[in-house]
Amino acid sequence: MDNKTNPDHYVTDTGAEVIDITECLDFCRGNVVKYVCRAGRKAGEEALDDLKKAKWYLDRAISNEENGIDG
Repeated sequence: MDNKTNPDHYVTDTGAEVIDITECLDFCRGNVVKYVCRAGRKAGEEALDDLKKAKWYLDRAISNEENGIDG
């Protein structure tokens, strides 16, 4: 696997690539999945920082739903 286009921190323990999952979702939901999956796996990034990013996107997705905004 090419680490530039398929970095290890975006591959799950079962070998699934995060992009294969997120392509089925809208932008905010896809980013929630992306940051949750890579939390604690990307060199130089703290798991808590990625979890906070995921929460930000989740909060935005919730707000969009509450306000009838797509994606």
